[in-house]
Amino acid sequence: MFCPHKNSYLQLVCEMNPRVINKAVDQAMERKEFDPHTAAQRLESMQPSLYAPHVDITRAALGFGRLGLRLINRQLHSPDHLTQLQALHSVLDQMQISENALYLISIHLVYRLIDLMRNRNPVIREKVCMILTLTASYHQGREKIMTRPIIIKELLWLIVRDRKEIRYAAAHTLKTLSEHRCALPMLLEDDTIIETLLKMVTNDHKGIVNSHLRTIANLTDWNQERPLKANAFQIMLKLFEDEDPKIVCGAMGCMTQLCKHDVGKKLADDNDLTFVLRPFLVSNEVEVRISAVTLMQYTTHTTRSKWRAKECCEELTKNLVSLCHGQARPMMQLSAMQVLINLCDCPDIRSHMKWHWERRIKSIPIRTHEDWDGTSETTSYGYETGHNYRTMCIEKIETIKNEYGDNPEVVNVHSYLRRLKEVRERLLYAINWKSYKD
Repeated sequence: MFCPHKNSYLQLVCEMNPRVINKAVDQAMERKEFDPHTAAQRLESMQPSLYAPHVDITRAALGFGRLGLRLINRQLHSPDHLTQLQALHSVLDQMQISENALYLISIHLVYRLIDLMRNRNPVIREKVCMILTLTASYHQGREKIMTRPIIIKELLWLIVRDRKEIRYAAAHTLKTLSEHRCALPMLLEDDTIIETLLKMVTNDHKGIVNSHLRTIANLTDWNQERPLKANAFQIMLKLFEDEDPKIVCGAMGCMTQLCKHDVGKKLADDNDLTFVLRPFLVSNEVEVRISAVTLMQYTTHTTRSKWRAKECCEELTKNLVSLCHGQARPMMQLSAMQVLINLCDCPDIRSHMKWHWERRIKSIPIRTHEDWDGTSETTSYGYETGHNYRTMCIEKIETIKNEYGDNPEVVNVHSYLRRLKEVRERLLYAINWKSYKD
């Protein structure tokens, strides 16, 4: 019998087609059930970009028991091309189930997948990257992948030379690996990974570039010197002019990591980055405003940038105070207040803040823990409405993490909101601070 919940057949071997059994049972019970997997009723968005001949991509061909999983793993190297394709699609189905995924990882599925990354069939190359992405989401899977550094060279080869569907799948795999700090040293062992990704972000499709920017930001967080030597600063500055807000946000994320280095701060002063970011503070896109004010935290550290900001003191402080009152977005509030604290080192800006904005800063609203779940995605239901309904947030969302330490942990919502209150008090203290000379 076919089990629709696990997309697999309950038995490994059957004398007759299980679909015939299912159809006979449904006829006997006079059941009329909607089947979304039929060719006539399948949505166009469910169709794959690369098709496998004579393979039903919506149904697994083998059983999901331990014996069946071993056979699937073995058939990945079958001389029969059709059997190999069916086994690959079945593995992709079974990787959705955590128990079966861990078992496949334990029987060295990763090593077989690496052998298939240069296969002549584009369907196989794409599905291998998709399976490796799922594998990299497990700790055991990352351990297996880290024992074979050759996978990085294979992924870069696909990213540079293959068709766009496979480039996207490979970029997503590399991004998933870079999100885990334990894999970053292995990624940076490749001497060309930074240069290759920087070359691809200038002339690739938007979705692929977005994945590359996330990967570069994660790699730069570990080591800022290599991207700076590869001229990453000028490349990211050029991407600020892109029309896609996701690309702009990704470039600002990379620039934030670059400006953590002393050379990056000097380049920010030379290119007057604080003035470049001014229009983005009033952008119509919420993500762009958050990324811009987060980057401005690092561009306002130097004395030169603070005195340069004094030239547009009235406009800049007005926009930042307005961002501080964005109650629905605690990340934006925290970054905007930190920028104002940095600027208050300049006596003229501090005096301006004292006489014009102190009363409004005292009234900055801070959300309660019931209204916020500690996520940074502005597309979730909670950000759109200003309230947190956990059952409505169905997409994968990124939790806010610390930016310091060797092992950054997820920040507790209560401690993050308490930190907001502490930063507000620090901002009021900075506004009222007086030099000993006064």
